[in-house]
Amino acid sequence: MRLITTLTLATLLAGLTGSTADAQPKKPAKGADMELEPESAASGPPSKTLERAIKLYDKKDFFSASIELKKVLDGESGDDAKNKQRAEFFMGKTLYQMGFYAGSLAYFDRMVQGGAAHTYHGAALKWLAALSRVLPETSGILDKIGTYDASALNDPSLASVKDELLFLLGRHFYRHGGDGDFDKAISLFGQVGRESEFFIKAKFFEGVTYVRKYEGKPAVDAFKDILIIGEERPAAYKKDDIDNYRELAQLQMARVFYSTQQFDTSIKYFEKLSENSADWTESLFEASWAY
Repeated sequence: MRLITTLTLATLLAGLTGSTADAQPKKPAKGADMELEPESAASGPPSKTLERAIKLYDKKDFFSASIELKKVLDGESGDDAKNKQRAEFFMGKTLYQMGFYAGSLAYFDRMVQGGAAHTYHGAALKWLAALSRVLPETSGILDKIGTYDASALNDPSLASVKDELLFLLGRHFYRHGGDGDFDKAISLFGQVGRESEFFIKAKFFEGVTYVRKYEGKPAVDAFKDILIIGEERPAAYKKDDIDNYRELAQLQMARVFYSTQQFDTSIKYFEKLSENSADWTESLFEASWAY
């Protein structure tokens, strides 16, 4: 049954994480602070071309802005290295606003690869968070976020997306699953604020991370927290998230109790699933092993 549980858990998580790509594109959260540039961005005076590009961006003429930014990046404007980095940052933002998410990611990846030497390395994080909402995991978005140290999330400029980034960074370590990665994932999931819409998601992944570590009690504790949310239905969480994760928590608790040979308790949780659930038939099959 451990094999069945492992396979169904993998399928379940693939469905959860894959759904991001099908979501409707969203603008970055808390738009104003998304546009802030780092204090270290000061450099030599920008060229007229770069100035024009930024004004066009501010006017939301993104197509024209992209043309001017390309001139800067191609070296036609004579801008220095720091101003070219600024142009990369604005090109990433411009392509995002135009809906060219893969192209946007390619530019933000330049900042990721540049590390601390790139002026906009830290500022790129909030845009990587935005891109994670519209790109599938196969784009490598989690691996790019995973190159950042968790301490980078304490930057005040990331306050509006900190909980989301803690969740995403935790998922990066969950996916890798190497030595110590599960513990890092659990620590990051545990730092997501309870008032954040990402808390219920982080709590579920905390639970399944404990499942993968074969630690039943803390897994059950995490899933029970979700069931409490399901009863209280706080306004901080989306209705669909509450319904979805409560059902998933019930299913995982049933599997955990089965694995610890608490069969009656396992059956109780299997039977909580509604006949309308996509997992109902699977739960019937798995519950039959507990009788």
